[in-house]
Amino acid sequence: MSHVLHLRPSVPSGTHPIETGRYTLFTPPLGRFCDDLKNWVDNRAVGAIVTAPPRFGKSKGIRFAIDELRAGLGTTFPVLSFSCQDYQRPTEARFFESLLSDFGHGFSDRGSSNARQTRLIQFLVQQACVGHHRRLVLIADEAQKLQEPHYNWLVDIYNKLDRHDIATTVVLVGQPELIHQRAAFEKAKKMQIVGRFMVHLHEFAGLRNQKDFAYCLKGYDDESEYPEASGYSFTRYFFPSEFDAGWRLAGEAKVLWEAFQHVRAEAKLPGKAKIPMQYFSRTVEFALRNYRSMDGGPSTISLNQWKEAIERSGYRNAGRYL
Repeated sequence: MSHVLHLRPSVPSGTHPIETGRYTLFTPPLGRFCDDLKNWVDNRAVGAIVTAPPRFGKSKGIRFAIDELRAGLGTTFPVLSFSCQDYQRPTEARFFESLLSDFGHGFSDRGSSNARQTRLIQFLVQQACVGHHRRLVLIADEAQKLQEPHYNWLVDIYNKLDRHDIATTVVLVGQPELIHQRAAFEKAKKMQIVGRFMVHLHEFAGLRNQKDFAYCLKGYDDESEYPEASGYSFTRYFFPSEFDAGWRLAGEAKVLWEAFQHVRAEAKLPGKAKIPMQYFSRTVEFALRNYRSMDGGPSTISLNQWKEAIERSGYRNAGRYL
């Protein structure tokens, strides 16, 4: 039987997704978020809060969840996202301009605040009616930056859409301060805000155990490919001979989980391990880029090598603030 030599595809230096960081793999936390988001939309929930500390993958998760929603409900299903701005003195005109701009409207900065709001409502109604859905999902990223006036303007937008018979779901994605904001609104009896936008809660957790690690690592082995249609997953591209001999990153889940526990113990990090996706991804990327010189069949990445990769990810220093 002849041996077939697999030639690794040629990729310009620095352009592989592992080198740029521009990729998203399906993860257990992402799956839990997508499930809740689909349930809220299916049940026509008015609003929900999604919280997580920084670097837990919220922004990438939003993009992935939007694609998942459209995959299930149709490519024309109207899902719009916007990033909340940190203004010292919020104004209606600036808020509506920011929304129009994020939604890709060509005339975001024209006219008075009333003119901008009218333009925004017209645009949202048009989007909601594409494909006769009469539905709209608005996802706000960095929503911890919203102040009470912003919520009141969102209430106005919601009410105006309701008068056009548009069912709207507003999802606020941000840091855990959002939960404190909800408690403050409840204490102040601001139920017009809580009842519309803060009824449901999803806490976007990090990776919690070895099983989560194995699931994510399997994505590098099987659920990724670059260049497209090359047959080379991320793992195979960086470890071609090892991959073809049967080695897989998913088999490293146990030792990688142990390495994170060692680093946590050495750094005396408090609480249970919930590893943010950013630091997990940086760790794996470092290992793929720097330990690929192994050759000649199945191998393992040692505990100390994984610990080095974790250190290079910045997790030890960031961990105490997560």
